[in-house]
Amino acid sequence: MYTKKLIMMFFLNKMKTVLISILFLGVIGIAYFLSLNFSNLDNSNSSNLAESSSVLSINDEADNFQISYKYQEIYFIESGQTFSNFLDQFDLEINEKTKVINLVSKEIDLKKIRIGTKIEINSSRINGIKNIDYIIIYPNKERSIYLDFQSEEIKLQVDNLKIFKSSRFVEVEVNNSIYQSMIEKNIPENIIMEFIKLFSFDIDFQRDIRKENILTLYFDYYKDEKQNYVKSDVINFAKIKLHNQSYELYRFTNDKGELVDYFDSNGKSATKALMKTPINGARLSSAYGMRKHPILGYNRLHQGVDFAAPTGTPIMAAGTGRIEKIGTNGGAGKYIRIKHLNGYKTAYAHLNSYASGMSKGVKVRQGQTIGFVGSTGLSTGPHLHYEVWFNNKKINPMTMRLPSGVKLSDSQLEKFISFKEKIDSEISSKINL
Repeated sequence: MYTKKLIMMFFLNKMKTVLISILFLGVIGIAYFLSLNFSNLDNSNSSNLAESSSVLSINDEADNFQISYKYQEIYFIESGQTFSNFLDQFDLEINEKTKVINLVSKEIDLKKIRIGTKIEINSSRINGIKNIDYIIIYPNKERSIYLDFQSEEIKLQVDNLKIFKSSRFVEVEVNNSIYQSMIEKNIPENIIMEFIKLFSFDIDFQRDIRKENILTLYFDYYKDEKQNYVKSDVINFAKIKLHNQSYELYRFTNDKGELVDYFDSNGKSATKALMKTPINGARLSSAYGMRKHPILGYNRLHQGVDFAAPTGTPIMAAGTGRIEKIGTNGGAGKYIRIKHLNGYKTAYAHLNSYASGMSKGVKVRQGQTIGFVGSTGLSTGPHLHYEVWFNNKKINPMTMRLPSGVKLSDSQLEKFISFKEKIDSEISSKINL
């Protein structure tokens, strides 16, 4: 009896173990099954998301659902590119392009659109179809022209930036070059060029300027409502203090506000018949006189002066006159000769190219860009060969003595003295701030 009981207990324990094992295996199986299902569910959801964009795009018409993207693209007008050429890269209808050109031409002269003019294109892509929403043209820092394409008809709107006139007084000590010293003082580049041009009648910037010379400027500029610089205006006063001499000039206008000229403290005009240096930022590389020609290899009279400068540097007309000759001139390469009053002529050789509008007989004004530095003809590198002729004889541009400019007198001198005192007072108040 006891043995039978023991056998039954043994079988019961075995059954419990088997049941527990079955239950355990069942739990593992269920867990495994669930994990597989959840994994498939996750994969199924990911797959739906990946397809949803294309599905939504395909079913857009039925579901009335749109997918759109916004684009902003910035362009700049390139050299040789017209506004019409610029528009050709976009899918505009002929009537749209014509409308845009007609609208914009009422606001700016498209024939004179500047290289580097910024144009912003704002577009939308809806279900794969890209359309222009609006175009913004920035002809300068003061204006922006909006062309709205989102209405039935293209509309134009012009925004003018509110600007305010101010003035600045600054002193610069020359360290390396005049240009670099002034740039370090945040003086606008066009003001620097104007400053150099004002004194180019009396000062040889290659030989006269030394380290520690003092440059003084008082000029007008414009700023916006946030006090940000927008553009420069005019120089009212300029001064160069050399080691042994000083030159100072005041801007003088007539009753209509039109520039008469720049005058020294005594009312004597700065302007002379010709400028000594018709190029900015160049180095005098070869003086007037006998020298060994760098290409021909023998000594000959160098009847001009050479200014070394990078290719493309602007060359100015040394004086007002008419172009007497323009074109290739043997070893001089691309060449311009200008006839001035009182028997003077100036010549410019080895040019890379001519400025727009230059041709024989054209009148040019003093300081106007007539061409660009190059190395055409018999030349070892980019430079300007500059000659001055007087009564058909070549003379040294660096030592020529030119007649003085106009000197104010009577009522004009009185007005100038009054204007000079006003400028001096303004400068004094700036210094004492």
